[in-house]
Amino acid sequence: MNLTAVRVITVLELRQRIRSTRWKWSALALFALISAIVFASLYLATLDSGTYTEWSRELLTIALGTVLFVGMIGAPAISAATINGDRREATLAVVQATPITAWELTLGKFLGAWLASLIFIVLASPYLIWGVVSAPSSIGFSILAIVVTALLLGSYCAIGLGFSALSTRPTASTMLTLATVLLLLVGLPAVFGLALPSTQREYTVVAADYRWERSPADSDTAPRSTCVDRPQQRTFTHSERIWWLLTPNPVLIVADTLAAGTPETHRYWGFGGSPSVPQDGARVLSGARSGEMIAAARCGDGDFWQMRERYESRFVGRNWYIGLLFTVAVGAAGLLVAARRLRIPAGKLPKGVRVA
Repeated sequence: MNLTAVRVITVLELRQRIRSTRWKWSALALFALISAIVFASLYLATLDSGTYTEWSRELLTIALGTVLFVGMIGAPAISAATINGDRREATLAVVQATPITAWELTLGKFLGAWLASLIFIVLASPYLIWGVVSAPSSIGFSILAIVVTALLLGSYCAIGLGFSALSTRPTASTMLTLATVLLLLVGLPAVFGLALPSTQREYTVVAADYRWERSPADSDTAPRSTCVDRPQQRTFTHSERIWWLLTPNPVLIVADTLAAGTPETHRYWGFGGSPSVPQDGARVLSGARSGEMIAAARCGDGDFWQMRERYESRFVGRNWYIGLLFTVAVGAAGLLVAARRLRIPAGKLPKGVRVA
């Protein structure tokens, strides 16, 4: 592979996007939007009884969340018209006529789109640095969460590149890329929620049965209770059978990354302090992977709730790389499709696709 050819295509892609002065105003508007969200959250957090310390613990989450949501919209817009847009302008065939391979052209266009999408992280870098310093998670995992966000944006750019090669219209490829991103963000969790009732099963477990003894009407003594362990029929949900539907969710991926580096990540019953937002999100994913514990509280079993918390939190910080690998694999499939559609000679072209 000729790295010089890849670099030339990457530079051309970047120059094509910044050849007008409008991108400067767009970047300024985006920075203003990120700043407004950050300082509005600070104002709302300290409006009543909140403190700056409590808000600063969530600053990295706020900044990364803003970058992620803006990037999920911006990355498809940047990459989804890369190939079919050049075909419509009759510039793609000129490049293909040079001694450049399909993979070199694909990687060059991908790197150009990915580097352009990283402008979202660059614009938010002051708040990201501020958040890394004040976040409850370690500096290493905080930086890793930023890297994971960048890899997610790169994967979405690769998906857009694949649809740009498949579709002849930039609008259609953009909508298909957005639909795929929304499928990962909202669609698969919705499928998880719809499929959850189908995983419910009934089990017989021994549980505490409390019986209250009523006091006489003319007595001042408080009612007494007796506890007997009895077999009971209860319904439990096996979410561990479909938990993988939640792993590609970008919000849960970033949340689990931050939770992996947070001290005392596991939120036990009755102690451990107030968890951060990433810890809550990571615990949701961990609880889905663990499934319900097939047991119930017995008489005098005061440790049951702590045991259940430990059981449901055992996978906190151990799921983010699975979702990231899945997303990267989908992006790699997009690059493969783009490289195959850029091969020359092209053979049979779809209807409406021009050669030059």
